[in-house]
Amino acid sequence: MAYHSIQGLAHGRLDLLNQLRTFLVTTTGWTLHDDQSADPQPYFVFKSHGESGAEDVYLQFRISTTSGRIHVAAFQYWDAATHTGVNEASHTSYTYLRVEDSADFIFWLFADLDHVFVVTKLVSTYYGHYSGLLKRFWSGAIALTQAAVTAGSGVVLQVNDATVVTPGQDYVIKDDAGIERVRVSAIDTAVTPNTITVETLVRDYASGAKIGEDPQPVVNSYYNAPGTFYAVNKFDGWTSASGQQGRCGAAHGGLQGETDPEMRYGTTILFPWLASMSGSAAYQELRGELIEIFAVGGGNVASEDTIQIGTDSYRVFNLTTGGWCAVKE
Repeated sequence: MAYHSIQGLAHGRLDLLNQLRTFLVTTTGWTLHDDQSADPQPYFVFKSHGESGAEDVYLQFRISTTSGRIHVAAFQYWDAATHTGVNEASHTSYTYLRVEDSADFIFWLFADLDHVFVVTKLVSTYYGHYSGLLKRFWSGAIALTQAAVTAGSGVVLQVNDATVVTPGQDYVIKDDAGIERVRVSAIDTAVTPNTITVETLVRDYASGAKIGEDPQPVVNSYYNAPGTFYAVNKFDGWTSASGQQGRCGAAHGGLQGETDPEMRYGTTILFPWLASMSGSAAYQELRGELIEIFAVGGGNVASEDTIQIGTDSYRVFNLTTGGWCAVKE
């Protein structure tokens, strides 16, 4: 599926929730994985395998008990039969869309099968929320287990392709129930199926489990993104809903005021929003960048203007606390 964007008018937060469903499912190609529109707190869970077809993205958008909010949560997996999620990434106080309960407000939706970015305008203030995959700096290549495996030492995993890992290196293994970091001690590509031997496996994994450098870089941002976000996992797994904290920062080095405006030709410079894991030093790493969202200086533009670069158009917003950004349309 291609990249899509729309601008619209919502008649309150429930209307936005329903318009988001139509946009993601009908226009963009996400799966409506769990429809709980009849719940006292109506919600939808959307699922995507990403633009590559090899990802796992589960996002829940729910009418909050707090006014002016649609709560957003990301999950490693969501069971639609029991309406429960595995390894949530969210925070009740921060991960939401800033909206009006019943009054009209303008919104913009930007998405592909990897991510969704929502901008809402309340009076004259713009709020942005990012959820989904990062454009990862690590490899997205994965090996799929061909049979269930049991926890232990020196565990041999049958996989479809062992060439994506290197002995002596650490990787992440995950299925729909668990996730952990493992060290590969050996591979065998001469047998069919290939095998990967890991030094220690803490828990059991089902057939179809994924092993790779970064198999699920899904994040869920604050209501005033770009800024703080929570990830579904770190490089060594999941600890709690808000235990995988990260933050986004523009790669302009504070020079946006000098590079925009560009005095010679009056051009606007687009800088990527980098995404890093923060918190304790043991987990700090530059993990990737936001997809199709860029920082700008704001000197040559006003909110809701568009910037044309070749055949691509970018919509500009001065986001509250997030600053000036340009989003691909």
